[in-house]
Parts: sequence; C-alpha cells; structure tokens
Amino acid sequence: MADREWVLLNPGPANTSPTVRGALVMSDLCHREPEFFQMMRSCRERLVRLVAGGGAWSAVLFTGSGTAAVEAAIASLVPPDGGLLVVNNGVYGDRMLRIARAHGIMTETLAYDNLTPVEPDDVDRALRAHPVITHIALIHHETTTGLLNPVAEVARVAARHGRRVIVDAMSSLFGETLDVTQEPIDAVMASANKCLQGVPGIAFVLARRSALEALKGRPPRSVYLDLYNHYATQEQDNTPFTPAVQVLHAMEQALVELEAETVPARIARYAENARVLRAGMARLGFEILVPPGARSNILTTFRLLPGLAYDPLHDAMKRRGFIIYAGQGDIRTYAFRVSNMGTLTPKDMDAVVAAFAACLEELR
Repeated sequence: MADREWVLLNPGPANTSPTVRGALVMSDLCHREPEFFQMMRSCRERLVRLVAGGGAWSAVLFTGSGTAAVEAAIASLVPPDGGLLVVNNGVYGDRMLRIARAHGIMTETLAYDNLTPVEPDDVDRALRAHPVITHIALIHHETTTGLLNPVAEVARVAARHGRRVIVDAMSSLFGETLDVTQEPIDAVMASANKCLQGVPGIAFVLARRSALEALKGRPPRSVYLDLYNHYATQEQDNTPFTPAVQVLHAMEQALVELEAETVPARIARYAENARVLRAGMARLGFEILVPPGARSNILTTFRLLPGLAYDPLHDAMKRRGFIIYAGQGDIRTYAFRVSNMGTLTPKDMDAVVAAFAACLEELR
C-alpha cells in the first residue's frame, strides 16, 4: 500500500500504477495537433492488437463514462427497422434496455434474477418468435453480483439465426477470457478505468469495420454519441469533439503496461486474486451469492454475516485503508461486493482478508 492512499475494492475505478497516474501530468496539448493524433492512433491500434482484432476491427474512443460507449453502440448499430433482444439479469442489463427504449428502438427482453446467467435455449426461442430482432445485447460480466453470461454460447445461437451481437464487457475486457472477434459479435464496449487499469474518462467501442461502414449515411439517433461520426473522424486522425487529453495519455500508458504484462497474465493474476480472497473470506464465514459455475474472477458478492450491517463494515474497512462496495438495489440489505481488479496482487488479497478479520473483531 506504499503508493496508495486507498486499496480500491470497488469494480472501477481501480487502483492504478504510479506511472499511469503520473501520465496525467503532461504538458498542455491542443487536441488538433499532430502530437495528440499520434497518441489517439496509438491507443486505438493497441486496443485492436490486444484483442487480436486485425484489420477487420477498429477501436472508437469516446470521452465519457462506459455508459457513453454502450449508448453509442446501441443507438447506432440497431437500424431504424430493426429490433434488439436485451438480456437483463442485473442493473447493467436493465440500463441497456432503458437506453434502447429511450432511443425508440423496438425491444424484447429475456429477464432473469441477478444470480442466473442467460440460457442460450431461451435466446433461440426468442429469436424464432421475433423475426424483427436484428441484434442481441448482453452484459458479459454483470457487476451487480459478479455474474458471467455465456457470451460465446449466445453468439453461436445468434449465428444460426443470422443475427448480430453487441457485448457490454465494461468490467471484464482484459480481465476475463473473451473472444471479441467471434462471429457474429459486431461490437464490444469497455472503458479505461477497469481491467485496463487506466483512469476514468475514456470509453471505447471495439467494432467490426464492416458494421461501422454500414452506418454511413444512416440518420443518427444522437449527435454526441453517433458511433459512425466518431469512427470516420478518428480514421482521419481527427476528433469531432474536445476529448479528455490527459486521460487519454494515461490510457496510453495503461495500454503499454498491459502489453508488458500480457492479457493472459493479467487474467491469471485476477483469478489468483479471487482464489485467495474467496478462500480467506470462507474461513471467516462469508458465503458467495453467485453459484460456482457463473462466477467471474473479478468481483465477488458476499452475504453479510448475521448481525452485521454494511455501513459499519464499510467504515471499519475504510479506516484500515480498504474501500469495499455496497450491493445494488435490494442486495444492499444483505450483501456487499469486493472486486480484485486493478494493480492488486494475491498478497494484497491476504491483507484484505486480514482487515476483514480485524473488522469482525471490532464490530462484535
């Protein structure tokens, strides 16, 4: 913890390296100069390389939270005469549904409780029943609980029906195994401040160039979140609006550090973090809400022990330098979340468990 004031156990923004934080302190730079365009091009090219996208893929950057990228993809990719099947098993699936409806997109929903992943057979039945559906939207890692949805299986069902897939991988890209390039996935959305280990303020859409080029000439549903406008302008080494220059510089540094660590090594580190955390918390009596087969290696939702309330536990952990996260919605009353993304290591997870043990002694 020497270089950190807090150990962030929330699912983004995550703890970053000193060099990523230091990259925020840079010379003032105009976003219409070649030096900025080189930095933007570097980030876009590195993102595509890291997902093994090749020339068939492009990365489109947005200044904004991750939701900006999600809204841009949904509002832009679903055609005026198309429809969207939304998998809803948590807060972020529900957000995609609200985005689609706000833009007047015809929607159908597959709704589950927030501990149940989507069933591919349900997707198959929904696509048979609703031929107007052109796209499926789902969350890969639903951070409401730490639930993983089976993206690959859903994509295979979509391929059989000739439909396209949009994936919100906000809190899983580079932290969980995900084949972004699998057909018929057209777009994957994420942000700089989660498993990439950058800082908040930049989101991006990784998309097939064929899907992006198909948007040319289509009337946009949004001005700022017009995916094609951002793509076409960035392809010309330009930007349609003023971007977060310093945040992009920090993102470039985070990408360099991810390349050095490698994506498989980061996924493995997160998995070991989760293993150490869960084993330690089990010894303290905490139960995990999500069933074993559907758990991510990025976030764990633990049931509160009898007689233990969240707010006193949060404050006791914070006094020890650790920031935990409340459950969302009704879950807040009986559970809390602990993420192990960012620069954290298994040794840090040992310290987290020790801090929880000390808090239990204090709060008894």
